[in-house]
Amino acid sequence: METQTHTKIIYAPPSIWKRVAAFVIDALVAFIPALTMYLVFAGGSFPNKTVLFYESPIIGAVSMYDLPKEVNDRLNTFDNEDGKTTHQEYNVSFGATVCRCMSVIAIAFYVFYSTFCAYIFDGKTVGKKIMNLRMIVEDSGTPPEDEQEKKEWEKRCYRHIFVREVLGKVILNSIPVFPVISVFTIFFTKKKKALHDMMGKTIVVEEIIVPQEMEA
Repeated sequence: METQTHTKIIYAPPSIWKRVAAFVIDALVAFIPALTMYLVFAGGSFPNKTVLFYESPIIGAVSMYDLPKEVNDRLNTFDNEDGKTTHQEYNVSFGATVCRCMSVIAIAFYVFYSTFCAYIFDGKTVGKKIMNLRMIVEDSGTPPEDEQEKKEWEKRCYRHIFVREVLGKVILNSIPVFPVISVFTIFFTKKKKALHDMMGKTIVVEEIIVPQEMEA
């Protein structure tokens, strides 16, 4: 009888330091689009503390309030024929319009990066992917086989994710005291849950691949 080796994924409580590493990576990734816009249109002048506000995304967005203005000023400034003076006129070209929109999108991406990843990438941000972590809805079980029941199951999960990501991480955490409280709840509660996890009834887990031997 031949033995074949298969693998399965199990969920385990994550290391605190893996969560911290994932957080740092995500803070950098979320800022990349805005950073690119600053480098291109603002001559490298950008609010270098924005990354530190990632846990309070609305505050981070406020710190970038000048980005659309910087882009607009750069697009509307033209050199005169003498090459020594400049003049201002509104650039209405398609490319300029796209760049103005991108400056706003870059800020929105910073605020909703984690929300986007939670829905599109099944609970994994870039940082979580690198650290083998995943956010899951606690006690959600496996998807039902019946199509109608599966749709209802997905709706419930999406609601929990919305509460966690938008009401918890974006809105609640933008009040600075709450991220500080979350640090303590992650360190000192049994399931290492932040306040937004408690709100959304979610949990962050580490994915561990376990080999299994099966007889064929």
